[in-house]
Amino acid sequence: MQQYDKNNIFYKIINKEVNANIVLEGKHFIAFHDIAPKAPVHILVIPKGLYVDYNDFALNASDDEIVDFNRGIAEIVKIMRLENHGFKLISNAGKFTTPDFPEPQSVMHMHVHILGKSSEE
Repeated sequence: MQQYDKNNIFYKIINKEVNANIVLEGKHFIAFHDIAPKAPVHILVIPKGLYVDYNDFALNASDDEIVDFNRGIAEIVKIMRLENHGFKLISNAGKFTTPDFPEPQSVMHMHVHILGKSSEE
């Protein structure tokens, strides 16, 4: 597994060195609007712990971190009014891509993308 590198944009967002359009912040996560959205609603959710990818997070995060992170996602779905239209939850790990989401993991800090269309649209 790749070692965590603190020289990444998400680390700087967590430490308030870089501004982000924050949707919700919890004890163990922060969620913000993607600067290059791929859908009408495109939110990134990142743990505050230093995890490279989903597998690293799932294997090494505490139960409190995992629960807070997942409940945060559910709260963001409510805040962004995604329940009626549905949403995609994507976490890239490494270089694997698919035709509908061709970008590999570009920031080596675990994160998920919430993509959807607000029920207000």
